[in-house]
Amino acid sequence: MANGNKINTPDPYFLEVAERCQQKVAADPVYQAAIKKTLAMADKNSQAFVRESVSEIKTELAKIPKQEQQSFSFLPTELTRLSPFFPMSKAEMGNRPFEKHTFENAWGTMEIQGERLAVFDESVLLAILKLATINKSFTFTTTFNEILFIMGTTAGKNTYAAVLSSLSRLTGTKIALTIKSKDGKKTGLVNTILSGAKFDKYNLKISINEYFGQMYLEGFVTSINLNFRAQLKGDITKAMYRFYEGQPINFEIHMDKLCSAINLDSSQPKFKIRQLINKSLKELLEHKFFEYGKINKKDHVVTKKAEMSLKRI
Repeated sequence: MANGNKINTPDPYFLEVAERCQQKVAADPVYQAAIKKTLAMADKNSQAFVRESVSEIKTELAKIPKQEQQSFSFLPTELTRLSPFFPMSKAEMGNRPFEKHTFENAWGTMEIQGERLAVFDESVLLAILKLATINKSFTFTTTFNEILFIMGTTAGKNTYAAVLSSLSRLTGTKIALTIKSKDGKKTGLVNTILSGAKFDKYNLKISINEYFGQMYLEGFVTSINLNFRAQLKGDITKAMYRFYEGQPINFEIHMDKLCSAINLDSSQPKFKIRQLINKSLKELLEHKFFEYGKINKKDHVVTKKAEMSLKRI
């Protein structure tokens, strides 16, 4: 008979030894200190390994011309140029595809894999990164209300559930980054955005993946004015704001390329795309992010940032 489903019974001798060790540790401060020191050393070695790995990646990235880095980088300020976040309707958010996006150029590849992320998920991530900055730690405790307040969203049963679902998706989103040097050597990192999130009725304990944190957190939140972003109503407007934060004062881009940059469905009729972009341009103009913003006859979106939009918080 096959024993594939059989549960092995622990040897009583080992159980007895384990129990004696537990009693010894509980009663002896010297043993407690020794174990604590050993665990601390292991944690220190683990952190050192993460720092060394991230440093190696950053060193390789530094060798790449700045313009090529900006083509599609998941580095903090360049997240504006590549985004895994999509403007999605409520119906679309209820039926998300599991997908893999691969971006590639001469210096390497970046792969993002998981459930499709909405602009709402971006809002949750930005709030988490701001809280990590405030707490000066990749692991911290917070509340649903605190996250929703930063997002500028009303607290309630439905929004609590939406944040929890978002945390689950961010924990399951994997990012793989591979850098190729001139000699053919490849250096890479594979990590998830969050390591996990533990919750009870109202409280949350969130852990940002250490690789993601050290690679992307520094300077990320400062590139996005969260208070200003929370005032914007449309998901497309928020996506455009994120994109234009990383662009020059005067900027011109073809409508199709803008759609690609903000993950706006370009298979829609041209007049519909024009309506959606014009609506978001109008909102950004009303909020004085842009001094000028129009789509010309060549289907180019021409913009000029207002002076207030050049300030950083």
